[in-house]
Amino acid sequence: MKVYGRGPLDLTRRLEEQSSTIEGYKTLVDVQKKEIFELRKIASDNERNINLLHGYRKVIEDLSSKLSKKDS
Repeated sequence: MKVYGRGPLDLTRRLEEQSSTIEGYKTLVDVQKKEIFELRKIASDNERNINLLHGYRKVIEDLSSKLSKKDS
């Protein structure tokens, strides 16, 4: 039985295509890992800023209450 379009070069070409596809996936995974790291860093910075904001708000409230008590 003869199979048309299949030969040793066809298999080589398909292996090269698969290798290229795998390398593309590896590159994509690396890029996504970097993006995930950056997003986690941003989320961490946002959480830190929120905590700072709450701390500053508390200090301002305490100072305001002390100032209003002093004026009374």
